[in-house]
Formats: sequence, structure tokens, C-alpha cells
Amino acid sequence: MKKLMIVLVFFILATFWLQLFGAVQVFSQETQTESSQETRAESLGEITVKAQRVDINPNKTEVFVEDYTIASEPTNVFDLLKDRAMIDFRGQSDLVPEPDTFQMRGFESRQFLMAVDGLVIQKTGGWWGDHYLDYTTVPLSTVDSIEFIYGPHSALYDGKAFGGVINLKTKKPEIYEKPTVNGNVSVNFRSYNTQSQTVNVQGGVDRFSMNVGYERYRTDGYLRNNAAEIESVNGGLSYRLPSEGFIKVSATYSDLMREIPSANDPDRDDYDSSYPDVLADDVSSRWQDPDDDCRRDYDGHSIRLDFDQPSQWGTWIMGAYYTDEGQHYHRNGYDYNSYDTNYVSYGGLAKNEFEIFDTHKIVIGMDTAHLYQKYTEQIVETWAGYVQDRWAILPSLTWTVGLRYEDIDIWWDNWNDPSSSDPDGSYKDPSHPSKQVKRNYTELVPKSFLTYQLDSWARWLRDTSLSLGVSKIWTPRDYCEVCSWGSGVEVDPTHGVGYDLVINRRIWKNIFFNIDFSHYDFRDYGIWADASTDYFKESIWGRRMIELEKVYKEGIDLEINGNLYEDLYFYVSYSYNKWSYEGPHNGGPEEWADESLSDRAKHRFNAGLRFNLFERTMLLLDYKYQDDQVQQVIDIVDDDPSNLEVRDVALESYHVFDFAIEQRLFDNWHGVKVAKLKLYVNNLFDEEYSNDRGYPMTDRTFGAAMSVRF
Repeated sequence: MKKLMIVLVFFILATFWLQLFGAVQVFSQETQTESSQETRAESLGEITVKAQRVDINPNKTEVFVEDYTIASEPTNVFDLLKDRAMIDFRGQSDLVPEPDTFQMRGFESRQFLMAVDGLVIQKTGGWWGDHYLDYTTVPLSTVDSIEFIYGPHSALYDGKAFGGVINLKTKKPEIYEKPTVNGNVSVNFRSYNTQSQTVNVQGGVDRFSMNVGYERYRTDGYLRNNAAEIESVNGGLSYRLPSEGFIKVSATYSDLMREIPSANDPDRDDYDSSYPDVLADDVSSRWQDPDDDCRRDYDGHSIRLDFDQPSQWGTWIMGAYYTDEGQHYHRNGYDYNSYDTNYVSYGGLAKNEFEIFDTHKIVIGMDTAHLYQKYTEQIVETWAGYVQDRWAILPSLTWTVGLRYEDIDIWWDNWNDPSSSDPDGSYKDPSHPSKQVKRNYTELVPKSFLTYQLDSWARWLRDTSLSLGVSKIWTPRDYCEVCSWGSGVEVDPTHGVGYDLVINRRIWKNIFFNIDFSHYDFRDYGIWADASTDYFKESIWGRRMIELEKVYKEGIDLEINGNLYEDLYFYVSYSYNKWSYEGPHNGGPEEWADESLSDRAKHRFNAGLRFNLFERTMLLLDYKYQDDQVQQVIDIVDDDPSNLEVRDVALESYHVFDFAIEQRLFDNWHGVKVAKLKLYVNNLFDEEYSNDRGYPMTDRTFGAAMSVRF
């Protein structure tokens, strides 16, 4: 913590000095003409950092994939997300690409949204309540940029988005004046027999275009029985319409195998000193034996249609998707077919974006999502309509105001599968003699985000804005994605109000500063009860929830980035969050709520440097700090879901440095547009820290990556 405070004080002082220096420079300059002010390169509404292309708005940050580099080699989208301090990652291994076992701004995965081109993805990648988006199923080659949208202030997204939205914007189709084929090939090798290969080809003729890609990743992993192998194929066809719109069809298929780490305890006869120690007491009884070949297999495919049509009545945008995902757990000598999951989801959106009198940018639309298990068992159905207006009240004052109506049906599970103690199966709640209990939820949710430009107040406030977001929070799905656990029928939707105060400023030249102070006030906040209590264990539902009346979340999200001089780019990212429960304490199951809500790292700090040592040589250094935390781990005992083992895992803070050298070998040579070689070291100083289960995290690793674009 002391190291973090020193770094923070340094950057705060540096920021203050830069602000002061920038102000002095402004006052020392002669008065500029109005025309010269209009031609400045950067506008506060959309600021571009040229070295690493990052666009900053008061309520969102957008990272452009092709113009963004990290001190490692990204193998999927998630590798790029971790550069932002708002992303709290404590996954089980950075060698094994996992589902999104992370939090955003202190919110769990069910409390923020993932979307592709504005269309929300149903997170069904997990099992037994851990339902995540598996980033290995989203090809990195198709992503143009990543939007990080803060808070609940957009009417365009589900109520679950009160933590924010991560929107992946895919590449738009091009027009080819002559038949063209482009592509890139990359290979990556890293410690622990980790390797990846990627091939992408795209091209077209006239208004028709296509793309096809293949990605393969495998690793032996750091822990014992921690190997993974992942293959994915993607492709698409598109047509550019005469009106500059387009229609695009795309599809992906993924096949994944991930082993489940086993115990490697010095007190056991099967101990292998070539692997890190993992004590038997820290591992679920199901995964103890390395000879059991415990693993999780996944295969899934999706198809998607996108349509964009500008017209005299505005731009019409439509999208639709269908996804089919299956998972299977394997353990030698055991029949785990009952744990198999198959989730099917489909949905779509339709919206129209238009302007009125150049002062109103209006969006009117609707979206829907449907989720099934094993094709016929319906779980969730949502329908929503919305209107949002970005109103330029004054040249310096913009108000984005919206209204969203949601209608959600959830079919809560009410059936105990047959078992040795209940051979015929039974209803969990006999008063509802059906295998599912359907409940309907509806709400009208207002949204508001106001931005005021301070340029006219004083010269030293040029390129500075102040924003305030005040929006209603409402959703019945913040504690579940695949809403199958019947106890949710007892709980009312989470609701409250979210406040975000944002200061955005260009400090000096192309160095930009953005800070978001947030306060979220929740009522009827749904949360899983303490799994070690009788309240939880004696529930007819198998698992049980409680509602907390007064829950508060305070947060700070800070970003500073830009060029210190032409060849040296830097970024700083800091995130703070604090949860508290201030409702009644009557000795009931809510007593543990403060501790459970605080199961998050309060402080996260990321920083990095990019230095062009020579014209073709770049040095990259990334630093990540995460505060200590205590996390609750729940395991099934003896394959009996009603018998749960609950333990707390203390996760110590860590300081991790990554370093890389990237060399551009040649440009425009025999049909090759550019070829690059990157050598990198992750965890440069071999920091010892733990993953989200308390197992040792990966030690120092070395890697080399080669990419060729043609």
C-alpha cells in the first residue's frame, strides 16, 4: 500500500504541475483569433491520443484495437480490457483464457453488460450461477474498437448496465475499387509450452466483401492439470449499400478444452515438485486427484445479422443474433452428464437515429432477448423500448436525456432432479405444482447525463468540461444471468439511483485527464445469503437470497494519458470503490452483508510507458497494482449440490510489471505491408500473488510474437 501511495502522490503532483504549466502557457500567449480556435486539432467532445489511439468522452473511453499495443501479446479481447484499472481481474490463470471472471468499477459480471455493436450478449459461458461471456468466442480480428461506458445513464442498454457497458464495435465493410485480398498471420510462443496461431483473410470486389479467420491457442498452464486448448473459426459476408449503409452476416464457432487445476500438496503421495504447491485443503474434493483428468469442455456457435441504412428519415440500424452453447464436465470414473449445460439465446434490436434542427440527436428503438436451456426450457424473455435525446441546449451545454421501458419474464426453477434421496424428483415449492414459476417484471426507467463546457469562463478552463449523470437503477437480473435458481422468485428487483460527477480536461498539448466520482444508492439490493448459515442451507430452493434495504457504492475512476514528448507516451489509470450496507442489523442473515459487499479490491492502479527508441523500435512497460481483498469460495462436496463447502480466501495485494520490445522489421516488401517482432517478459520481477481461488498466479514468463500483414 505504501508503494501505491508514493506512486499516486507522484502522479497527482505531476498532474498539478502540468495543469499549472498549461495555464501559464495559455496566459503567456497572445490572444488568439476566433478562427484559429476553431481549427484546433482536438475537440473536448472526442479527444484522440495519437500514440495509442484512445478517444475520451466524459462518459466513455474508446480504445482502437489496431492502434493499441500492450507489453505482451493479446490473444483475445480480454487481454486488452485488463489495461484499464476499472477492470478488476483475479482469474485463475493469465495463461489460460477464461470467461470474464472480473468486475467492472467494483460491479460483478451480472451488473454490467457486454455488447457487440450495441446489441447485448447474453452471458451463458459458466455453470451453476457463474454465467459469463467467454471472450475466446469473440474473435479479436473482427473488433475495431472497445467502448467502456460508465454507469447507468444510457437508455439504449438493459437495466443490468448500472455498472456500465463494454461495447465491442466490429469493423465496418469497405468498398473495393478492384478485386483485393488482404490479411495477416501471427504466431506467438510463451513459457509453459504456450503458443497461438492466427490467420485472417479479408477482401472483396466492388461493394461485396468477405472475411474468414482461424485462431488456435494451447498451453500446458502454470499449475498442475491446468492445460488448455482453444480453436475458433469465424467468417462473414457483407454488402455496402448505395446509401453508404451496409448489410453483414457473420458467424463464429469455438471448441474449447480447459483442465481444472488439481491439488499438488507436499503432504500427498502424488506430489510433483515441478509444479507450484496447491494445498489439498484449498481444492474442491472433486478436483483433488491429478489422475482424474478433470476438465471442462465447451463448444458453441453463433450467427449474426447487422443492417445499417442511412436515409432522409435518419439512420436505420437493426441487428439480430442466435447463439448455441454447450458445456460438459469430465472426471475419470464419474458420470457428470447431469452437469451438462446447453444454452440457446437469440435476440435483436431495431432503432432509428435522426436529428432535428441540429440541436437534437434522437434515438428511438427497441430490443429483445430470449434465453433457453436445452432448446425447449425457457428461462428469460425481455422486451424493451426506449427514446433518447442528445439536446444541445446551448453551444456549451448538452443534455442527454432518455426513457427506457422494460418488460421481463423469468421462469424460476421449481424442480428437484431425481437423486438417491428423492428418486422421483419433486417440486421445491409444493404450493406451485409446476417445474418453473413464472414471474413478470415491468418498469419505466428515466436516464439523464448533463455536460457543460467551461471554455467561456476563463482561458485556463479551455478544453474543460463538467458532467453530471443522474439515472434510475432497476433490474430483476443483477444477481443472475441464467435466472434458474428458484429463490430469486422471493426477491424484488434491485432499484435505486446512480450519480456520476465527471471532470474532463486537456491538460497540456495532447495530455488528457478524466475523473469520475460516483455514488450509487440501492434499495432492495438482491444478494446471495451467506452459504454457511442455516438460512441458506435450509432453504427449499437449495440456495437462497436476501434483500438489503440500504446499500451504497462510492467510486472514483481516473484516467490520464498522452505524450510527454513526441516519442514518449504514457497512461495512468486508477479505480477506487467502496461498498457498504447501512440497513437494519437485527442479528439475521443480513449481518454478514458488509463483509460480503466488501469482497472487492478497493484500490487498483495501472500505468504504462511507450517509448520509440528508434524509428522502428518501441519499448513498452506496463505496471498493475491491485489492493488486497478477501474472497468467498464455494465448492460442492461429494458431487451433492445441496452440500456446500464455504471458505474465505485472503488475496494479498500485488505489483506486476510487464516489459516488451517491438521491432518493425520491414514495410511494403514483396507484397508484405508490415512485419513486426515482439519480445516480452510478463511479471518481470517474478511477483508472488494469488488468483481468485488462492492458488499461485503465474510467475515470470517469456514470449516472442511475430506478425505479418499482407
